[in-house]
Amino acid sequence: MLSNQLATTYAHAIFELAQGKNLLDQVEKELLMVEQTIKAQEDLATLIYHPRVPVDAKKDTIKKVFGAELTDFVCNFLLLLVDKRRETVIEGIIREYVILANKARNILEAQVTTALPLSQAEQEKLGMKLSKVTGHIVAIKTVVDPAIIGGVIVKIGDKLIDGSIVRQLKAFEQTLIRTEVTKIGVTS
Repeated sequence: MLSNQLATTYAHAIFELAQGKNLLDQVEKELLMVEQTIKAQEDLATLIYHPRVPVDAKKDTIKKVFGAELTDFVCNFLLLLVDKRRETVIEGIIREYVILANKARNILEAQVTTALPLSQAEQEKLGMKLSKVTGHIVAIKTVVDPAIIGGVIVKIGDKLIDGSIVRQLKAFEQTLIRTEVTKIGVTS
C-alpha cells in the first residue's frame, strides 16, 4: 500500500514537470525505455534494486547506462529516486505516469482479450468503436487467451465487457441448472 502511494506521489511530480516543459510524450518514452531495459537486463535489475548496493554505484550505473538517452530532468529524477532509496517503486511510478499522461491526452487504455490474434485492421476498427462509445481516444493492448474459445473481453479501467464464448456457455449452463424440469414427454 505504501509503495502505491509513493509511486503515485512521484508519478505526479514527474508528470507535472513534464507537462510544464510540454514533454509528456518524450518523458513517457524515456521512462518506458528505462523500465524495459531494466527488465531485459537481469544484472542491471539486480544492481538497481538490491538494497546492499551502494547509492553511488547505482547512480553511476544509471548515468552510464541511460545518461545519453535521457533528458536531464528525467535522469535527475531517477538519481533522486536512488538518493531517497525509492528505486524499488520505479515500475509503479512509470505505470502511474502513463495513466496521468493518457488522462491529460484524453486517452483511455483498453485491454482486449481474444482467442486468436487480431489483425491491425481489426484492432483499429475496435478502437474506433470503443472511442465512439467512451468519447475518448482508446489505446488498445491485446492479449491472446485461447481459453475464452471465441469472442472478445474488453477491460477499460474498472469496466469489463465480456463477450467471450466461455462466458456465454457458463451463462447457458447456469440457465439450464436453474430451469425446473416438470414433465418430460416420451413418445413411443
